[in-house]
Amino acid sequence: MTHTSPIPLPHLGGLTADEFLRDYWQKKPLLVRNAFPDLPELVGRDDLFELAQEDGIEARIVLEKDGKKPWELRKGPFTPKQYKQLPKTHWTLLVQAVDHYLPELAAYWEAFSFVPGWRTDDIMISSAPVGGSVGPHYDQYDVFLVQGQGQRRWQLGEKCDSHSPCLADTPLRILKDMPVTFDEVVNPGDLLYVPPGLAHFGVAQNDCLTFSFGFRAPILSHVLEQLVDAALESAGTDKLYADPGLTPQAHPGWLNPVHLQSLKAQVLDLLRDHSRLDAVLAPFLSEPKYSDYEPVGDDISPEDLLHTLQSGALLCRDPASRIIYLGEEGHADQLFINGEAVTDLPDSRFVAKLADHRQLGWEDLQDWLADADNLEWLCQQIAQGFWLIMGEEDDAE
Repeated sequence: MTHTSPIPLPHLGGLTADEFLRDYWQKKPLLVRNAFPDLPELVGRDDLFELAQEDGIEARIVLEKDGKKPWELRKGPFTPKQYKQLPKTHWTLLVQAVDHYLPELAAYWEAFSFVPGWRTDDIMISSAPVGGSVGPHYDQYDVFLVQGQGQRRWQLGEKCDSHSPCLADTPLRILKDMPVTFDEVVNPGDLLYVPPGLAHFGVAQNDCLTFSFGFRAPILSHVLEQLVDAALESAGTDKLYADPGLTPQAHPGWLNPVHLQSLKAQVLDLLRDHSRLDAVLAPFLSEPKYSDYEPVGDDISPEDLLHTLQSGALLCRDPASRIIYLGEEGHADQLFINGEAVTDLPDSRFVAKLADHRQLGWEDLQDWLADADNLEWLCQQIAQGFWLIMGEEDDAE
């Protein structure tokens, strides 16, 4: 369910979305006890270890003490033999994008649907025995840390940046010193929001798992590159500076600030075309996390789709695909999936509804699927892998 601002959200401690964004988002941390009581049972330690053995999964192990050097970083995939060789304490297994493989986990993004979907990155899960951590550090993105099984002690510090002293001779960004401003042990289901740049240090108190709902922020220089390339393509390479209102000046060697301002304005005009801005940034912002990702779909007939949904199955967005739309809010006039424009759209409100939600059931869809165009288009999208059908058998697995 998409959150609207007046609704108090239990997983935010009773704050509304407006209150959280106004008072906490990118400003200060928030701890909420028992925010997600059911989440710890969704993924266990063995599940995570099995996932980290698969090719193509981004997995890492951090050994604080017993590696070749302090804070050694190892990259997966891993083997059962490597797991057996791990010390009893002070290490951490981290697996990125677990939500890409578990639609049931991806559905928890609905809890944070008050943040624009293009800002979501992935859900990382870390597993650690007693003493396991990745050291005191800071991230450049917003993160909601939800405790799974076990307990973790979180200490928070102060705002950091690239000038903050870090340990040398390690690929990890571990702070040399972290004055502590917050010190709490979190239990299964507890949530801790940490804004970007804030130092934090989490240490496992026993065998534990932590879910990290991470948000992304595009690097502005990368955005500028996209705009410049598009502007050059549109304007061509022969568009010249123009100054039809030029007035004489007594000192020809002087670089007149007025002329500089005019030159700057003409360059910026190339970037101010809003239609070009949309056309360039929408594909860029919808690119998948992993550039080699290709969804796999299943053919389904309109009749079978209706029967399956009526029988209680859920329609789920492909967790690894990024889907955004342009148009008025709630009306998808243009749709972009994984960096590509999707053409021949049906009802714009139907497409927006699909893009706005992670999971939908028959009650949500039955009126829309009475339209043959909507139904046929959705079957085509399922065949391409952008939406999935989750039935009772899938949930049991």
